[in-house]
Amino acid sequence: MITTTKKTDKSKQEQIVTEKHYIGIDSGNGFLKAFSDKGLSAKVPSYIYTPKAETENNILDKEGCSVLYSSGVRGDLIGERFLIGSPAYSTSPQGKLEIAQLDKGKVDYALHLLLGAIGCMGFKESDLSINLCVSIHHAKNFRDELINAIHGHHSVELGGKVYNIDIDKILVVNEGSGTLVALLTNGRIQKSNKMLLLDLGYGTSISSIYQFGKQIDRNVMTFGVRDLYQAIAKHPNMIKERNGKEGDSYIIREGIENKSFQYGNYKPFSFVNIYKECLKTWSSENLRTTLSDLKEQIDSANCMFAVGGGSCLPMVDKHLQSKGFQVLPNSHTLNAEGLLLLAKNKLGE
Repeated sequence: MITTTKKTDKSKQEQIVTEKHYIGIDSGNGFLKAFSDKGLSAKVPSYIYTPKAETENNILDKEGCSVLYSSGVRGDLIGERFLIGSPAYSTSPQGKLEIAQLDKGKVDYALHLLLGAIGCMGFKESDLSINLCVSIHHAKNFRDELINAIHGHHSVELGGKVYNIDIDKILVVNEGSGTLVALLTNGRIQKSNKMLLLDLGYGTSISSIYQFGKQIDRNVMTFGVRDLYQAIAKHPNMIKERNGKEGDSYIIREGIENKSFQYGNYKPFSFVNIYKECLKTWSSENLRTTLSDLKEQIDSANCMFAVGGGSCLPMVDKHLQSKGFQVLPNSHTLNAEGLLLLAKNKLGE
């Protein structure tokens, strides 16, 4: 608990008790995943858009919201309005900004996405004090910049509700650290185990080796599921179906995730055959490269896991299982769940 004081209309000092919240943030190129110690969570597409004057300020969806930055330590954002997640896509499918397109998007827009996630999480309080654990690739290189981007006080309007948010303590760790902690905590692995971890994300593919409860090797490759979606979007049959236009990766992703393989609602068509053809190429290039990075370690490993949205793709999950990797039901959120555990254990008072 944090106790502060303010003056009331009767000029008396009134004590305000602000409860500390702990949040784990997996800042993915495709989605930001957030879990709080109060059981709240959010999954927000990593999209940002600056709306036109006609766009209202009170937009709220389960996967995004409108943000108005009123005041705070980020002087460069004061008075700025932006849309985060699904509202950004809905407002401008072509004009939205994708974090995956930017070299330092996870750092430069970390606060934007974090505020969007907080707006979707359903906090009842308007005054929030938060300790945060966030993962990012190359944490050592980006730690200071990331902390500077989000630390401090922020007065904002999220989806029409006014919040005063204090980001207090921040722990920055490598992607995969949360997954390790979650697996250790739920007893799926022991510290003495040698674990191989494949993280097939939207913008990156990461192979990691853990033992003694520590990361002992890691390789970040700059390709991911986004390459598959783009190949589908540019496939000749997709362009033919769309009368000369490339497909929309957002619609393609939705069709794959719900396993309907239906493109669009206006004149829907199936792209299942396009998916199978592009997946074969993507697997022989990207997935094979990721797997080969660990081939010398497989015989000595005690356990192997595959996480990230790519591990759950139709047919990919079965292929990984045939190679000995376990694909967990919550593989796309496991890292964020573990980051929440780290936030409570490392930053708890």
